[in-house]
Amino acid sequence: MKVLNKLLIFTFVAFIIQQGIFLYIENIYLSSNMDIKIEKSDDSEVRKNEQKEVELKEDVDELKVSSNGRYIAGLQNGKLKVLDSDENKYKDIKNNVNSNIVFYKWITNSDRIIAIQKIKEKGRNYFEPIAFNAKNGEQIELADFDLNKLRVRIENSEDKVEDIPFSIGTHSLYIKIKKSNEKSDLYYANTMNQLEKKRSNKEIGNIVIPTTAANAIMEMGTQVTILDKPNNLLIPNTKNPKLLGTDINDNVYFASEVDNKVVKIYYAISSDNYKDWKEFKLDNPVNKEDILIDYSGKVYINDNEKKTALELTSKKTIKYKGELIQTYSKGVISKNGNKLIKNSI
Repeated sequence: MKVLNKLLIFTFVAFIIQQGIFLYIENIYLSSNMDIKIEKSDDSEVRKNEQKEVELKEDVDELKVSSNGRYIAGLQNGKLKVLDSDENKYKDIKNNVNSNIVFYKWITNSDRIIAIQKIKEKGRNYFEPIAFNAKNGEQIELADFDLNKLRVRIENSEDKVEDIPFSIGTHSLYIKIKKSNEKSDLYYANTMNQLEKKRSNKEIGNIVIPTTAANAIMEMGTQVTILDKPNNLLIPNTKNPKLLGTDINDNVYFASEVDNKVVKIYYAISSDNYKDWKEFKLDNPVNKEDILIDYSGKVYINDNEKKTALELTSKKTIKYKGELIQTYSKGVISKNGNKLIKNSI
Protein backbone atom coordinates (compact mmCIF):
# COMPACT_ATOMS: atom_id res chain seq x y z
CA MET A 1 0.00 0.00 0.00
CA LYS A 2 2.85 2.41 0.81
CA VAL A 3 4.44 1.71 -2.56
CA LEU A 4 1.12 2.35 -4.29
CA ASN A 5 0.61 5.62 -2.38
CA LYS A 6 4.11 6.80 -3.31
CA LEU A 7 3.48 5.92 -6.94
CA LEU A 8 0.19 7.83 -6.95
CA ILE A 9 1.78 10.87 -5.32
CA PHE A 10 4.69 10.88 -7.77
CA THR A 11 2.33 10.53 -10.74
CA PHE A 12 0.18 13.39 -9.48
CA VAL A 13 3.16 15.69 -8.88
CA ALA A 14 4.63 14.87 -12.29
CA PHE A 15 1.28 15.57 -13.91
CA ILE A 16 1.00 18.97 -12.21
CA ILE A 17 4.54 19.90 -13.26
CA GLN A 18 3.91 18.84 -16.84
CA GLN A 19 0.63 20.75 -17.02
CA GLY A 20 2.28 23.88 -15.64
CA ILE A 21 5.08 23.66 -18.17
CA PHE A 22 3.59 22.73 -21.50
CA LEU A 23 -0.17 23.16 -21.22
CA TYR A 24 0.53 26.76 -20.38
CA ILE A 25 -2.30 28.47 -22.17
CA GLU A 26 -5.09 28.78 -19.68
CA ASN A 27 -7.61 30.22 -22.11
CA ILE A 28 -7.75 27.19 -24.42
CA TYR A 29 -10.07 24.29 -23.69
CA LEU A 30 -10.04 21.00 -25.55
CA SER A 31 -13.11 18.81 -25.77
CA SER A 32 -13.08 15.18 -26.79
CA ASN A 33 -13.87 15.98 -30.43
CA MET A 34 -10.94 18.40 -30.61
CA ASP A 35 -13.13 21.51 -30.86
CA ILE A 36 -11.48 24.55 -29.35
CA LYS A 37 -13.30 27.24 -27.42
CA ILE A 38 -11.48 30.42 -26.53
CA GLU A 39 -13.36 31.94 -23.64
CA LYS A 40 -11.06 34.93 -23.33
CA SER A 41 -7.79 35.88 -24.92
CA ASP A 42 -5.08 38.37 -24.11
CA ASP A 43 -5.63 39.87 -27.57
CA SER A 44 -9.20 40.93 -26.82
CA GLU A 45 -8.40 42.85 -23.64
CA VAL A 46 -8.76 46.62 -23.74
CA ARG A 47 -5.60 48.01 -22.17
CA LYS A 48 -5.79 51.56 -20.79
CA ASN A 49 -2.05 52.15 -21.08
CA GLU A 50 -1.57 50.68 -24.55
CA GLN A 51 1.12 52.57 -26.45
CA LYS A 52 0.91 52.83 -30.24
CA GLU A 53 4.53 53.94 -30.59
CA VAL A 54 7.28 52.38 -28.50
CA GLU A 55 10.87 53.56 -28.28
CA LEU A 56 13.35 50.69 -28.29
CA LYS A 57 15.86 51.51 -25.59
CA GLU A 58 18.20 48.58 -26.15
CA ASP A 59 19.83 47.13 -29.25
CA VAL A 60 18.49 43.61 -29.82
CA ASP A 61 18.37 41.10 -32.66
CA GLU A 62 15.47 38.93 -33.85
CA LEU A 63 12.78 41.43 -32.84
CA LYS A 64 9.37 39.76 -32.32
CA VAL A 65 6.13 41.01 -30.74
CA SER A 66 3.41 39.14 -28.84
CA SER A 67 0.15 38.73 -30.74
CA ASN A 68 -1.62 41.38 -28.63
CA GLY A 69 1.20 43.85 -29.29
CA ARG A 70 2.06 44.42 -25.65
CA TYR A 71 5.38 42.60 -25.26
CA ILE A 72 8.39 43.16 -27.50
CA ALA A 73 11.16 40.57 -27.37
CA GLY A 74 14.64 40.29 -28.82
CA LEU A 75 18.01 38.63 -28.30
CA GLN A 76 21.02 40.38 -26.85
CA ASN A 77 24.24 38.36 -26.62
CA GLY A 78 22.25 35.13 -26.52
CA LYS A 79 19.92 36.31 -23.76
CA LEU A 80 16.23 37.10 -24.06
CA LYS A 81 15.09 40.68 -23.47
CA VAL A 82 11.39 41.54 -23.14
CA LEU A 83 9.97 45.07 -23.12
CA ASP A 84 6.50 45.68 -21.68
CA SER A 85 5.28 48.45 -23.99
CA ASP A 86 2.36 49.38 -21.70
CA GLU A 87 4.66 50.01 -18.74
CA ASN A 88 7.61 51.14 -20.90
CA LYS A 89 10.09 48.98 -19.02
CA TYR A 90 12.03 45.78 -19.55
CA LYS A 91 10.96 42.68 -17.69
CA ASP A 92 13.44 40.78 -15.55
CA ILE A 93 13.79 37.62 -17.62
CA LYS A 94 15.49 34.80 -15.73
CA ASN A 95 17.85 33.55 -18.45
CA ASN A 96 20.08 30.57 -17.75
CA VAL A 97 23.58 31.99 -17.29
CA ASN A 98 25.18 28.86 -18.79
CA SER A 99 23.22 28.89 -22.04
CA ASN A 100 22.48 30.96 -25.12
CA ILE A 101 19.07 31.39 -26.72
CA VAL A 102 19.44 30.50 -30.41
CA PHE A 103 15.79 30.68 -31.51
CA TYR A 104 12.47 31.73 -30.01
CA LYS A 105 8.89 32.55 -30.94
CA TRP A 106 5.79 33.84 -29.22
CA ILE A 107 3.00 31.39 -28.52
CA THR A 108 0.03 32.70 -30.45
CA ASN A 109 -2.67 34.45 -28.44
CA SER A 110 -0.52 34.34 -25.33
CA ASP A 111 2.11 36.19 -23.32
CA ARG A 112 4.36 33.13 -23.35
CA ILE A 113 7.46 32.35 -25.35
CA ILE A 114 8.90 29.03 -26.45
CA ALA A 115 12.64 29.13 -27.07
CA ILE A 116 15.57 26.87 -27.81
CA GLN A 117 18.70 27.33 -25.77
CA LYS A 118 22.10 25.89 -26.58
CA ILE A 119 23.81 24.31 -23.61
CA LYS A 120 26.92 22.29 -22.90
CA GLU A 121 26.95 19.50 -20.36
CA LYS A 122 29.65 16.92 -19.71
CA GLY A 123 31.45 17.89 -22.89
CA ARG A 124 28.38 17.54 -25.13
CA ASN A 125 26.28 20.27 -26.75
CA TYR A 126 22.48 20.19 -26.82
CA PHE A 127 19.50 22.15 -28.08
CA GLU A 128 17.01 22.40 -25.23
CA PRO A 129 13.44 23.78 -25.51
CA ILE A 130 12.30 26.00 -22.66
CA ALA A 131 9.37 28.33 -21.96
CA PHE A 132 9.20 31.89 -20.66
CA ASN A 133 6.37 33.85 -19.08
CA ALA A 134 6.64 37.48 -20.22
CA LYS A 135 4.47 38.71 -17.35
CA ASN A 136 6.72 37.54 -14.53
CA GLY A 137 9.93 36.69 -16.39
CA GLU A 138 10.01 33.08 -15.22
CA GLN A 139 11.88 30.46 -17.22
CA ILE A 140 10.44 26.94 -17.21
CA GLU A 141 12.34 23.87 -18.32
CA LEU A 142 10.44 21.21 -20.24
CA ALA A 143 10.60 17.65 -18.93
CA ASP A 144 8.76 14.38 -19.39
CA PHE A 145 6.89 12.45 -16.68
CA ASP A 146 10.17 11.02 -15.46
CA LEU A 147 11.52 14.59 -15.14
CA ASN A 148 14.01 14.01 -17.94
CA LYS A 149 14.74 17.27 -19.75
CA LEU A 150 13.88 17.53 -23.43
CA ARG A 151 17.14 17.76 -25.34
CA VAL A 152 18.42 17.28 -28.87
CA ARG A 153 22.08 16.43 -29.09
CA ILE A 154 24.00 18.68 -31.50
CA GLU A 155 25.89 16.46 -33.92
CA ASN A 156 27.64 19.23 -35.86
CA SER A 157 28.66 22.75 -34.86
CA GLU A 158 26.95 24.07 -38.01
CA ASP A 159 23.56 22.63 -37.06
CA LYS A 160 21.04 25.39 -36.35
CA VAL A 161 17.44 25.62 -35.20
CA GLU A 162 15.37 26.99 -38.08
CA ASP A 163 11.86 26.76 -36.66
CA ILE A 164 9.83 25.55 -33.68
CA PRO A 165 6.20 25.24 -34.86
CA PHE A 166 3.73 24.97 -31.98
CA SER A 167 -0.02 24.29 -31.87
CA ILE A 168 -1.98 26.07 -29.15
CA GLY A 169 -4.85 23.63 -29.68
CA THR A 170 -3.06 20.31 -29.34
CA HIS A 171 0.04 21.64 -27.52
CA SER A 172 2.28 19.91 -30.04
CA LEU A 173 5.82 21.18 -30.54
CA TYR A 174 8.15 20.48 -33.45
CA ILE A 175 11.83 21.37 -33.69
CA LYS A 176 13.34 21.76 -37.14
CA ILE A 177 17.14 21.61 -37.26
CA LYS A 178 18.90 22.69 -40.45
CA LYS A 179 22.12 20.83 -41.17
CA SER A 180 25.26 21.91 -43.00
CA ASN A 181 24.15 19.99 -46.13
CA GLU A 182 20.98 22.16 -46.29
CA LYS A 183 18.79 19.22 -45.28
CA SER A 184 16.90 19.00 -42.02
CA ASP A 185 16.02 16.81 -39.06
CA LEU A 186 12.56 17.13 -37.52
CA TYR A 187 11.74 16.34 -33.89
CA TYR A 188 8.32 16.15 -32.27
CA ALA A 189 7.45 16.71 -28.61
CA ASN A 190 3.93 15.63 -27.67
CA THR A 191 1.77 16.80 -24.76
CA MET A 192 3.59 14.37 -22.46
CA ASN A 193 6.85 16.10 -23.46
CA GLN A 194 8.19 12.95 -25.07
CA LEU A 195 10.66 13.70 -27.86
CA GLU A 196 10.67 11.72 -31.10
CA LYS A 197 12.70 12.13 -34.28
CA LYS A 198 10.19 12.19 -37.16
CA ARG A 199 12.43 12.99 -40.14
CA SER A 200 16.17 12.62 -40.64
CA ASN A 201 18.30 14.40 -43.23
CA LYS A 202 15.36 15.38 -45.45
CA GLU A 203 14.59 18.36 -47.67
CA ILE A 204 12.04 20.18 -45.51
CA GLY A 205 10.68 23.66 -46.17
CA ASN A 206 8.06 25.60 -44.22
CA ILE A 207 6.08 23.83 -41.49
CA VAL A 208 2.72 24.67 -39.91
CA ILE A 209 0.45 22.91 -37.43
CA PRO A 210 -3.32 23.39 -37.82
CA THR A 211 -5.19 24.51 -34.73
CA THR A 212 -6.94 21.17 -34.11
CA ALA A 213 -4.23 18.79 -35.32
CA ALA A 214 -1.00 17.37 -33.97
CA ASN A 215 0.41 16.28 -37.33
CA ALA A 216 2.57 18.91 -38.98
CA ILE A 217 1.96 20.03 -42.54
CA MET A 218 5.25 20.64 -44.32
CA GLU A 219 6.88 21.35 -47.62
CA MET A 220 8.87 18.33 -48.77
CA GLY A 221 10.69 19.06 -52.01
CA THR A 222 8.06 20.36 -54.44
CA GLN A 223 5.11 18.88 -52.56
CA VAL A 224 3.18 19.47 -49.36
CA THR A 225 2.68 16.51 -47.07
CA ILE A 226 0.91 15.82 -43.78
CA LEU A 227 3.12 14.03 -41.30
CA ASP A 228 2.26 10.34 -40.86
CA LYS A 229 -0.21 10.45 -43.76
CA PRO A 230 0.44 8.31 -46.87
CA ASN A 231 -0.24 10.83 -49.64
CA ASN A 232 0.70 14.39 -50.50
CA LEU A 233 -1.87 17.12 -49.98
CA LEU A 234 -3.29 18.26 -53.32
CA ILE A 235 -4.01 21.98 -53.72
CA PRO A 236 -6.25 23.07 -56.63
CA ASN A 237 -4.44 24.14 -59.82
CA THR A 238 -1.09 24.19 -58.03
CA LYS A 239 1.95 22.11 -58.96
CA ASN A 240 4.45 23.52 -56.48
CA PRO A 241 2.47 24.81 -53.48
CA LYS A 242 4.00 26.93 -50.74
CA LEU A 243 2.79 27.00 -47.15
CA LEU A 244 1.78 30.40 -45.83
CA GLY A 245 0.26 29.80 -42.39
CA THR A 246 -2.78 28.88 -40.31
CA ASP A 247 -5.50 30.70 -38.40
CA ILE A 248 -7.80 30.30 -35.43
CA ASN A 249 -10.56 28.87 -37.64
CA ASP A 250 -8.40 25.87 -38.53
CA ASN A 251 -7.71 27.16 -42.04
CA VAL A 252 -4.39 26.36 -43.70
CA TYR A 253 -3.18 28.78 -46.38
CA PHE A 254 -1.17 27.93 -49.51
CA ALA A 255 0.41 30.04 -52.23
CA SER A 256 0.04 29.23 -55.92
CA GLU A 257 2.92 30.65 -57.94
CA VAL A 258 3.61 31.52 -61.57
CA ASP A 259 7.21 32.43 -62.44
CA ASN A 260 8.09 32.48 -58.72
CA LYS A 261 5.37 35.05 -57.96
CA VAL A 262 2.19 34.32 -56.00
CA VAL A 263 -0.97 34.81 -58.08
CA LYS A 264 -3.52 33.04 -55.86
CA ILE A 265 -3.93 32.06 -52.24
CA TYR A 266 -5.88 28.87 -51.53
CA TYR A 267 -7.16 27.91 -48.10
CA ALA A 268 -9.30 25.20 -46.54
CA ILE A 269 -10.20 23.81 -43.13
CA SER A 270 -7.89 21.10 -41.88
CA SER A 271 -10.44 19.35 -39.65
CA ASP A 272 -12.82 19.08 -42.65
CA ASN A 273 -10.11 17.22 -44.58
CA TYR A 274 -9.74 20.13 -47.02
CA LYS A 275 -13.08 19.42 -48.68
CA ASP A 276 -14.07 23.02 -49.47
CA TRP A 277 -11.30 25.11 -51.04
CA LYS A 278 -11.56 28.89 -51.10
CA GLU A 279 -9.26 31.36 -52.77
CA PHE A 280 -7.99 34.91 -52.97
CA LYS A 281 -7.07 35.95 -56.49
CA LEU A 282 -4.44 38.68 -56.31
CA ASP A 283 -4.70 41.78 -58.49
CA ASN A 284 -0.95 41.71 -59.04
CA PRO A 285 1.59 38.90 -58.54
CA VAL A 286 3.60 39.31 -55.33
CA ASN A 287 6.54 37.71 -53.57
CA LYS A 288 5.64 35.02 -51.07
CA GLU A 289 7.47 37.00 -48.37
CA ASP A 290 5.00 39.87 -48.82
CA ILE A 291 2.04 37.74 -47.72
CA LEU A 292 1.29 37.74 -43.99
CA ILE A 293 -1.25 35.41 -42.39
CA ASP A 294 -2.47 36.53 -38.97
CA TYR A 295 -3.87 34.00 -36.52
CA SER A 296 -7.13 35.99 -36.38
CA GLY A 297 -7.81 35.03 -40.01
CA LYS A 298 -6.71 38.30 -41.57
CA VAL A 299 -4.54 38.05 -44.70
CA TYR A 300 -2.27 40.97 -45.58
CA ILE A 301 -0.41 41.84 -48.77
CA ASN A 302 2.56 44.10 -48.08
CA ASP A 303 3.72 46.75 -50.57
CA ASN A 304 7.21 47.83 -49.54
CA GLU A 305 7.36 50.72 -51.99
CA LYS A 306 3.99 52.26 -51.09
CA LYS A 307 4.37 51.37 -47.40
CA THR A 308 0.91 49.84 -47.29
CA ALA A 309 -0.60 46.54 -46.15
CA LEU A 310 -3.85 45.46 -47.81
CA GLU A 311 -6.11 43.12 -45.81
CA LEU A 312 -7.79 40.86 -48.35
CA THR A 313 -11.00 39.97 -46.50
CA SER A 314 -12.05 43.48 -45.50
CA LYS A 315 -10.26 45.21 -48.42
CA LYS A 316 -8.92 47.74 -45.92
CA THR A 317 -5.46 49.23 -46.36
CA ILE A 318 -3.06 50.15 -43.56
CA LYS A 319 -0.41 52.80 -44.16
CA TYR A 320 2.77 52.48 -42.14
CA LYS A 321 6.18 54.06 -41.69
CA GLY A 322 9.52 52.27 -41.83
CA GLU A 323 9.88 48.51 -42.25
CA LEU A 324 6.99 46.08 -41.80
CA ILE A 325 7.90 43.57 -39.08
CA GLN A 326 4.85 41.37 -38.54
CA THR A 327 1.11 41.24 -37.96
CA TYR A 328 -0.63 41.45 -34.60
CA SER A 329 -4.24 41.08 -33.48
CA LYS A 330 -5.25 44.63 -34.46
CA GLY A 331 -3.19 45.18 -37.60
CA VAL A 332 0.50 45.27 -38.50
CA ILE A 333 3.67 46.33 -36.70
CA SER A 334 6.43 48.37 -38.31
CA LYS A 335 9.84 49.61 -37.20
CA ASN A 336 10.91 53.16 -38.04
CA GLY A 337 14.38 53.97 -36.72
CA ASN A 338 14.39 53.04 -33.03
CA LYS A 339 10.61 53.17 -32.77
CA LEU A 340 8.17 50.29 -33.03
CA ILE A 341 4.77 51.36 -34.35
CA LYS A 342 1.48 49.48 -33.96
CA ASN A 343 -0.67 50.23 -37.01
CA SER A 344 -4.32 49.30 -36.43
CA ILE A 345 -6.59 48.29 -39.27
